[in-house]
Amino acid sequence: KGLIPPGPLGTPKVALARARGHAVRAGGAMAPGDEGRTSHVMSVDAEEQSEKPEYTALSSADARGPLFAVATVGVFVVFMMATGSKAWNPTGYLGFASYALLYVVTIPAKEALNTALVFFAELLQLKRIDKGEGKVKKLEKLETIDYCYLGFNTLVEFVGMNHIIAFLLQGPVLTRLQQFSLTNGPIAFMLTMILNDVIYYPVHCVAHKRAFYPFCHKQHHRQFVPFRGYQDAANQHPFEQIYGFSIFLASCHISARLTGFHAGAAWVAFFAWAILNIANHLPFDSGVHLPLPYPAYPRDHQMHHRFSQCNYSTLTSMCDRLFGTFRAFRALDEPEPPEPPQLMWWEKLKDPANIEDENDEKEPPPMGRPDFCPSHWSVLWVTVCIFLSTCIIEWVRIGGFPDWHVYSIFAKAFIVMFNGGLLCYAVESACAQPVDVKGRSERLYTKPTMQQREERENKNLQEAVPQGLHKRFVGGKTVFKPSLKQAVESKPYKRE
Repeated sequence: KGLIPPGPLGTPKVALARARGHAVRAGGAMAPGDEGRTSHVMSVDAEEQSEKPEYTALSSADARGPLFAVATVGVFVVFMMATGSKAWNPTGYLGFASYALLYVVTIPAKEALNTALVFFAELLQLKRIDKGEGKVKKLEKLETIDYCYLGFNTLVEFVGMNHIIAFLLQGPVLTRLQQFSLTNGPIAFMLTMILNDVIYYPVHCVAHKRAFYPFCHKQHHRQFVPFRGYQDAANQHPFEQIYGFSIFLASCHISARLTGFHAGAAWVAFFAWAILNIANHLPFDSGVHLPLPYPAYPRDHQMHHRFSQCNYSTLTSMCDRLFGTFRAFRALDEPEPPEPPQLMWWEKLKDPANIEDENDEKEPPPMGRPDFCPSHWSVLWVTVCIFLSTCIIEWVRIGGFPDWHVYSIFAKAFIVMFNGGLLCYAVESACAQPVDVKGRSERLYTKPTMQQREERENKNLQEAVPQGLHKRFVGGKTVFKPSLKQAVESKPYKRE
């Protein structure tokens, strides 16, 4: 789409000249009155002989997405103005001047957070995954339409963050240190993150459907290999920002209703959700993830940008693996694996005597932590962050430090999380050892195959006659033997 193929007019340049209103005549003849436009008139025969047909790309932007974005922002602003200040200032703590000032401050603050993440990634010398000559190219330079989307989304993001902070400060969360427990702390944190992905997965799949893709999600996929971090993450339709914040808020409310939600765990969930959304669009194979089953990594989200029909989840790949949309990471310059040869039906048949154990042909499983198991470091860091956030909230609430015995409320959660991290470490250590795949012949109480039995019998047979001699049996048909076990004794003799 957007290309001019060579048609009956000859080359694309001729078709482009005709589309611009210039006269084209066979053999170089010009229409009357075209003498002043000689530079635009081309000969069909000369062009076809001198140049080969080629495709000329025309930059044509799809207007459906920008129009829908403008309509979304317009409806969003009208709705906030009609419903009063509670829609755009849910906490009620800020006046109009302080609200506008804080909005301006958040724009460079997000860029500062992005710069800090890049700094730590380069400090740790993490591997870059945006290098290589692949089939897809990254969007090196943002265009005007991209900056327009980023400008719209700064407003939507700021309103969304105000609603999340209103939930953290005034919502159904627990703030006292004595109210902390295992269920409303670490378990509520993991439940919120899993619910966020479970709700986000079908919405993301619908956004990729042909009927909805040009209106909304197409803008975000202009970048095939994300590397800017926040700018690539926020370069999307404002409607996506609205339902993204709404899904996270809904997950927080569901967790608060089911298990209770302590403010310490809620604040950690908010920052983890925001930072991972930026890390998923950075060019580093950081391996940062949450202590969830089948955790998702930034490299998995890059595969989604390169192949849009896979890896719809962002925090855990559990839904992708469940519905068969997961695709493992492959580097940009890594060649695609060859397809297995197509065999005819008679080539698939095997002689039962020559069937080998299928386990002998399988490659040993890769060493390292399995996909379903998170790292023990993720369990440790999340636990420490939740405990520290809970303590800070208590210190701010009472204006000082409580008695030391109050911190014993963390004992139960610490024991459970420590054992969970220890289990993850044990699994990772066990899977780091090389595994030998045993065949059927190496197992106990297994009947050998026909081929194995034949090889064993041939190996036990040994010739008893020295070289140069042969056997001669004494006796004949008249000699009677009671059984086959009493065979006729053979005597070697030399040939004459």
